[in-house]
Amino acid sequence: MYKLTEVIKKNLRLLIRSKSSALIVLVGPLLLILLISMAFNTSSLYDIKIGTYSGEYSSLSDSITEKLSDDEFKVIRMNSADDCINSIKSNDLHVCAVFPDNLGINTEEKIEFYVDKSRINLVYIIINSISTKISTKSTELSTALTSTLLDSINTADSEIDDLSGIVTQLSVDLKEIKSDVDSVQGTLNDINNGTNVTLLSDKADELNLTGDAGDLVNNYRNLVNSIFNGLTGSGSGLNSSSIKLEAQINNVEDVDSSLDKIKNNFNSIEIKEVSKIVSPISTEIKPISSETTHFAYTFPALLVIVMLFSGLLVASTTIMEEKSSKAFFRNFITPTPNVIFLIGSYLSNLLILLSQVLIIFAVMYLISNAIISTDIIINLIIIILLTGSVFILLGMLVGYLFKSGETANLAVISLACILLFFSNTILPLETLPIAIRSVANYNPFILGADALKEILLFKAPLSAISTQFYTLLIYIAVLSVLIYLAMTFSKRKYIED
Repeated sequence: MYKLTEVIKKNLRLLIRSKSSALIVLVGPLLLILLISMAFNTSSLYDIKIGTYSGEYSSLSDSITEKLSDDEFKVIRMNSADDCINSIKSNDLHVCAVFPDNLGINTEEKIEFYVDKSRINLVYIIINSISTKISTKSTELSTALTSTLLDSINTADSEIDDLSGIVTQLSVDLKEIKSDVDSVQGTLNDINNGTNVTLLSDKADELNLTGDAGDLVNNYRNLVNSIFNGLTGSGSGLNSSSIKLEAQINNVEDVDSSLDKIKNNFNSIEIKEVSKIVSPISTEIKPISSETTHFAYTFPALLVIVMLFSGLLVASTTIMEEKSSKAFFRNFITPTPNVIFLIGSYLSNLLILLSQVLIIFAVMYLISNAIISTDIIINLIIIILLTGSVFILLGMLVGYLFKSGETANLAVISLACILLFFSNTILPLETLPIAIRSVANYNPFILGADALKEILLFKAPLSAISTQFYTLLIYIAVLSVLIYLAMTFSKRKYIED
């Protein structure tokens, strides 16, 4: 137990002998945790840009864009659908929404949302958030449509209740009229069947009857006239029935007018299909690339991860082994310029890195049978060389800055984790506050991954990724100068020691 304790003490003394070593061991992990906790201690999205396009915006499409512009979304109206979609490829937009012309609740066309599925960790968060907002608007419209329908039904129900009494009375009156008409019709038929009054009157005039016969004929005439006068006179029989019929005709006209009003109320309902009432707005999510597997979307990020860890670890390990080898002093006193040693170390590390990348592409071909188009090979090689060179130079810089291999490895791991966490691989950059994201956008990991994604998925020319290209070149130039200065300082420290 005593020996084990002494070994532990010795290791601790070796670790804290150098102030820089102690600093990286103690402060490095704390700094990493602090930065990550500050950056990702939020569940919100920041500065999400949604491009919208419509040949002719309607009040409904304007209302939807206003709903989308709430909180974390920034809505930008584009000049054309192609500009909107291309802006996603260049990372200027996160989502493109194309609205049908004059969008309304009767429109059969769908609202199309274009997304970049290569950003798999962000796209579904955005889709879910957009779907929630669209669902809210859809619910509002559905509620309004249903309310209109129910109001019309209630109005119709009230009108029908009022009309039911009139219709009932109409039925009773019509029965009475039919009874009177039937009675009169029966009387007329009896008279007509019993005696031909006209013929009898004409015969009486010819015969010029007197006495009892003449009185009988005259009495009969008076009786018939009295009957017809009674049937056609006011206050009885047919005349009364005519008045009732006129009143009922007016009632029927009122019923007809009310029924027309009910019909118009039902016609005021614009949507009568259940599916349209439940979901008046239809959406469709369309990817901007034709890739069908998640491997194709994540491959650019995976490739950069390999280059990140391989470049940093191999380069720093090579420099540390060189500094600790017995040949370091001999190399120091030779007349060979320092630049030659730097270039030699860089090229040897680059060959190792390129061999690993070649193996990765060979495995990808065996797994997915994916073939790299000849149009993008040159651009692909350029970006791989630039991205790999940045990581190698960072690893060489770490190797020259630290004395022991242990602390150099800790520094490399901490640096790799920072570059990895502050990228779109673990969590989207849009979850970061704007101030931190403005710095993280220049992360070489992000620059390399975005450039490779645009080349592999969208076959972008070199001009489309000029920002990443020139930024990586600046990184290489700055790191080359820093490495030369670190190497010079390291040799001076070696002489002093």
